[in-house]
Amino acid sequence: MAATLKMVAEKAGVSIRTAGRALSGTGPVKAEVARRVLTAARELHYVPNAAARSLKQRASRIVGVICETNLQNECGVRRISLLEGALRNAGRHTLLGALPETEEKLGKLLRSWTGIVESVIFLAWNRAWNTEKLHSLPIRFLFIDCELECAKFDRLETDRTSGVAAAVTELLRAGRKRIARVGTDNAAGRRAGFEKALGGASPGVASTFIVSNGLEFADGFAAGGALEEFGADAVFFDTDRMALGFYRYASEKGISIPGEIAVAGFDDDAAGAFAIPALTTVAHPLAETIERAVEKVLAPAESEPELIVYPARLIRRESIGSATNPYQQETGK
Repeated sequence: MAATLKMVAEKAGVSIRTAGRALSGTGPVKAEVARRVLTAARELHYVPNAAARSLKQRASRIVGVICETNLQNECGVRRISLLEGALRNAGRHTLLGALPETEEKLGKLLRSWTGIVESVIFLAWNRAWNTEKLHSLPIRFLFIDCELECAKFDRLETDRTSGVAAAVTELLRAGRKRIARVGTDNAAGRRAGFEKALGGASPGVASTFIVSNGLEFADGFAAGGALEEFGADAVFFDTDRMALGFYRYASEKGISIPGEIAVAGFDDDAAGAFAIPALTTVAHPLAETIERAVEKVLAPAESEPELIVYPARLIRRESIGSATNPYQQETGK
């Protein structure tokens, strides 16, 4: 049987209240008494019950964070790191968990967190799941970039569509006439942004969508043949990882970037800034969404849920070339 605070107090010869103060470092406790309590706790292998303490104090300083199961992209890792740091600076601890594969397993996970966490921030969600089940739990929920349509929870979203449209518009401004998008059907905002930008293109512009199996480096490399077959002189990739995978293909085939084909991606991965040429990309508003998420966690629970949408940011670099002469930036002519 696990040791209790009462057992520690009895072994140390003090009251439960005094034992609690000695272990938590709060309130006046004589040094000699504190030493007895700490010695008793060590000998009994006492571990404080966080859930019981939270329920008693009606407060917790732990925030749960649910992320993707297979977290491979740099943007997702950076978001978690920044969020943990911001919560720590706000006096909160982070409990990290992966999004389970079923609703039932998610419910079991959240129930095990009840009494331990004060809030849960979702960085991933399955849109086929029923959010109504969350209302039965005594936990505050907040969603970041989950494309949740339920208005009963706080939601912070990125306007990916405008960011993609800005990137494709830059490709058009660089004088490109055969523009491709490479990615998947379910990459948020990519299709809408691509079509939005092409809606304002001149009649002489041709476009295509090349479907990939995934969003990784190998998928970008694999798209090279289809891009050559289409005769693309510009391409938007759904992720920077795909774009950098295509860089390898272009290098092997002697294809000049941006001379023969201009390239843009999405996510603002660090590697893109150091690639040659540096990759044009669309960045998530990580700082803004994280700052607001922490404000929400610290705000009174009675505040009304809201949806806040932040714009994505275009970072224009060398991979697009000059707006007036696409070949100028490549050759210096």
